[in-house]
Amino acid sequence: MNPIEEHIAHPERSGSIYAPIILRLSNAEDKKTYDKLLSDKIALFISDEIEGQLKELVKSQRPWVMIKPEEYAGLVSGHLNGTDIHDYGVWVYYPWSRRLVHLLDEDEFIEVRTNRNQYKITRQERDTLATKKIGIIGLSVGQSIALTLSMERGYGELRLADFDLLELSNLNRIRTGVHNLGVPKVVIAAREIAEIDPFLKVTCFFDGLTDANMEDFFTGGGKLDVLVDECDGLDIKILARYKARELRIPVVMDTSDRGMLDIERFDLEPDRPLLHGTVTGINPKNIKELSNEDKVPVILQMLGVDNISSRAKASMVEVQQSINTWPQLASSVALGGAAGADACRRILLDQFRGSGRYYIDFDEIVSEQTEAAPKLERSNPFQPLSKEEMLILAKQITVEARPSDIIPSDLVIQDLVNAACAAPSTGNDQPWKWLYHQGTLYLFHDEYRSFSFGDFRKIASYISFGAAYENLNIHALKQGLESYCKFVGGPDQKMVAAIRFKAIENKQLAQQLEPLDKAIYKRMTNRNQAPKTNISSDTYYHLVNLAESIPGAEVQVFTDEASLNQFAEIIGFCDRVRLLSKEGHYDFVHHEMRWTSEEAEKRRDGIDIKTLGLSNSQMAALGVIKSEQVISTINDLGGGKALDMLAKRTVSAASALCLLTLPKYELKTFFEGGRAMERFWLAATDLGLAVHPLISPLYLFPRIVYGNGEGIDPKFVPVLRDLRKRFCELTSMGDDRAEVFLAKIAIAPEPELKSFRLPLEKTLIIE
Repeated sequence: MNPIEEHIAHPERSGSIYAPIILRLSNAEDKKTYDKLLSDKIALFISDEIEGQLKELVKSQRPWVMIKPEEYAGLVSGHLNGTDIHDYGVWVYYPWSRRLVHLLDEDEFIEVRTNRNQYKITRQERDTLATKKIGIIGLSVGQSIALTLSMERGYGELRLADFDLLELSNLNRIRTGVHNLGVPKVVIAAREIAEIDPFLKVTCFFDGLTDANMEDFFTGGGKLDVLVDECDGLDIKILARYKARELRIPVVMDTSDRGMLDIERFDLEPDRPLLHGTVTGINPKNIKELSNEDKVPVILQMLGVDNISSRAKASMVEVQQSINTWPQLASSVALGGAAGADACRRILLDQFRGSGRYYIDFDEIVSEQTEAAPKLERSNPFQPLSKEEMLILAKQITVEARPSDIIPSDLVIQDLVNAACAAPSTGNDQPWKWLYHQGTLYLFHDEYRSFSFGDFRKIASYISFGAAYENLNIHALKQGLESYCKFVGGPDQKMVAAIRFKAIENKQLAQQLEPLDKAIYKRMTNRNQAPKTNISSDTYYHLVNLAESIPGAEVQVFTDEASLNQFAEIIGFCDRVRLLSKEGHYDFVHHEMRWTSEEAEKRRDGIDIKTLGLSNSQMAALGVIKSEQVISTINDLGGGKALDMLAKRTVSAASALCLLTLPKYELKTFFEGGRAMERFWLAATDLGLAVHPLISPLYLFPRIVYGNGEGIDPKFVPVLRDLRKRFCELTSMGDDRAEVFLAKIAIAPEPELKSFRLPLEKTLIIE
């Protein structure tokens, strides 16, 4: 059965056919096939431009001669030397398009088709390239490289591996037509190559590169001379490099971002680390089943987060949120085709021997040369609170002594303040300073430490002061002391409270609070995720009872799924707004987070990134959004939904969300709210419960209700107003109450790391 008969007999195989049928009419069998194509009207489209090709041939053989139009007929006739022009050369049948094309035979075809490569590629170099074998894995950028190599005739055999079928969304970067939807990508590329040059050898691997066919791909019919890696599978990227290094085959990869071309010369450096050492410790078997989202940190590690374009970084944050996967553009793919093909040619001709990463970044090369927008600089308007200033202020406040007053020793005061400083604060900024002077302990607000987006009108700081005072109050009970304070804080005050001590009078409250003392140094934010667990109503009653022992405090406990889902949406959007707001983002990066453990230990404030309990993909996302430019890009694109997801995942595992409020919106109320919060938190810690504050709504809503959207991008203000209404409906609460604390309650393993605290000598002065 000849090829045509086989094609007719098995039409179901037509979708995988990619090799043309070359017919020489001097061969009887070929002539029979040719006749059948015409007589049975199998070939629907006939193209016979052989005369034009012969004219080009005779011209190429005499480049020094100016041939006149009337001279071509004689020259062509002489070249035919009596052969009928109809029978000259070859007839090539393309089964997939049912086209029959008359062409010069192989040697003459190659001579004419590559004539205009001279002398960028000499004949000798062309002939050398014709002996080489190139393998390409992945046919997005890979298709562009394959076609460019084919047009230059830069190989003798091309092996294409891709398991995928063409989808409509691929047409943003793969050059083909809608008639090929559902056709294997390898077939599409091989057919186009055959239509450019039917004499090029192409071998297709329809399953992509696998363990089963890897040996055949690399060595079947002769070892590859270059491997081009453009596949999406991270496991295959790594496994293919192991094989390439074993066989000493150079690897070329284009990333279609910033024109980055990656070259690894395993032929010259057989001990070279894979991907320039960026994938140390990565096991391809473990990453094979990762989702696109979870592949992001590996890709960032592989490519180097600092080397990726802002839009690519922004897109990675959006993977599986507003977009399915990371994007590629046709212009970048076309550029990659050129760069990849050029690199392969020069490697094969021994014109380039380097390894490394090379960039053809049009945003830098072709730019308007405009000045970059100035980076936001949030200079702190405050100076650290000095001892002298504290003494002056202390002398202005008098606290009337009581007969039962006790003057604690300096050592006791140090112990009490140490416990106070174990309290939580916004971003672990520890905004307090303490002065012990003549039997009175003064609590001050060091605004230099608390200056941040999160401390709107000092609300967050005063909650922290209340929590710190409550720690001191509880710890004093263990010393047989009862604290009392004169609150003097206010919007323009640097002193918060003056505290004295007396013998315990309220023994019933002391008995209730004293057991919380053992939780003071254990208390921490627990962000660890664990399966959702039901917690008894008695437990919630105990926590609520302790918090509400502060007059006016009220705790609401939400456990139903509908409420939790609504809270998750509100908290997630507020998290996003905070990070997308310029001031909020700046403070998150420069004021709050400690990006290395070394930095956290040295400064002993802020939040060590390792205490966040994040997955690798979430850690990678945080690393990406550190960039002000990336955040600006996400804002410009209207993205950022991925920034909601952490809150949604956190709430999904919550046993409950608890909201603590007090009446009257003033700083004294927030101070008392901080005390109630700390009682609640210490009690939860004592019961082994995980507490995770989710307070971005409580940061932002005051800016909406009382600050007319101050510090928030105007485009978010209407949405936040709507969310505020939903929040009030959900909690049956009006704007007249002070919202102090919103937290997830769960049962989860204790974190291995805890935030540091400043040394006592930096927060306490004993005069």
